[in-house]
Amino acid sequence: MAQTQAEPLLQGIKVLELATFVFGPGCGAVLSDFGADVVKIESPGAGDPMRHAHKSPPFMPLDFPYLWQQDNRNKRSIALDMKSPEGYDILLKLVGQADVLLTNFPPKVLEKLKIRYEDLRVENDRLIYAQITGYGENGDDANTPGFDGNAYWARTGLMDIVRTAESDPTLPALAMGDHPSAMTMYAAIMTALYRRERCGKGTKVYSSLMANGLWAGASNLSGVLAGTKPAKRMNPSRPGNALVNHYRTKDDRWLSIIVLQEEKNWPKFIKAINRPDLQEDSRFSEIGARHKNGRELAPILREVFVQHTCEEWRARLKAHDITFSVVATFEEVVDDPQALLNDMIIDVEGHTAGRGQQINSPFWVVGADKVPAKVGPELGANGREILSEMGIPSGEIEALVSRGII
Repeated sequence: MAQTQAEPLLQGIKVLELATFVFGPGCGAVLSDFGADVVKIESPGAGDPMRHAHKSPPFMPLDFPYLWQQDNRNKRSIALDMKSPEGYDILLKLVGQADVLLTNFPPKVLEKLKIRYEDLRVENDRLIYAQITGYGENGDDANTPGFDGNAYWARTGLMDIVRTAESDPTLPALAMGDHPSAMTMYAAIMTALYRRERCGKGTKVYSSLMANGLWAGASNLSGVLAGTKPAKRMNPSRPGNALVNHYRTKDDRWLSIIVLQEEKNWPKFIKAINRPDLQEDSRFSEIGARHKNGRELAPILREVFVQHTCEEWRARLKAHDITFSVVATFEEVVDDPQALLNDMIIDVEGHTAGRGQQINSPFWVVGADKVPAKVGPELGANGREILSEMGIPSGEIEALVSRGII
């Protein structure tokens, strides 16, 4: 059926989300942005542990559950005891009506609960079953819990290489691996839905934090696979290439400088920093010499950049079309005009903390607007509504509530 302009692109697609923390719910959030009906199935009691993570370090403390809300907008919640016969029966009925089931439960838990793909496809042969793991579905670590700080960041070499030569390894930003991994799963689900349109059958798609971390590091890892020597951790004071480096300014800010295509951009760069003498210096006048003597050029540039403020450098570098970025703080990012003018930050209906905003999903489709964002539900808030839509009489629903099944 053809979509109308006003109809959300994924309207009519029903998603069951049996997923916690960020990777899976982040994918569900993107599906919800384009109009999918995402039903979050949670355990009665505490629900998704991410509902409460904002209360403890290393997360930034706040009364409002900002961590959970970022990845659970627009969804509906049912708290369902899937271990009970009645709860499992309700789950099977939901599966029979669903287009997608998204889960990050470990394989052994899926087997115990009888919610593996092979268990559920008999209920619905059009189901897209999307499975997330930390380290993949095979091997000794198939059931090992994985967070992005270890499975995506540490296990894949990213933690080791993304630091200076002198610094200790450091944690990633919160969920820094989870959110790009969520986009991978979104792509897998949409690819499977397209396949279903062609052949009429559902299928299973799967991904892991480790696979996504390897993909993020693929440019380095492909070199190792091809036989290069492993990359060395960077020493900003003695880099291999002083024109791909970061420099401190007079007001204690940092600039990330990336000057490539040096035949064209080296002359512009030395004009921007007002050091024409460097062109006459035999150590730096030619590309090969600049790279060979990068450890000598970097201290000179460090002294240059520390003479002016960040804003002064911003104006001078932009005037000469030099590729750079100020190393921004998160406090600055949320007011960045580019982010605001390009809808990278959105208002969320019902969001009561601060500016009432969240980060938008990172792509747009012309002619298929995203739905207006609204705050995510309280645990189990939509249980009665969801069961009523399934045709379960209100008396039976209330009996299920009284027994703690929902």
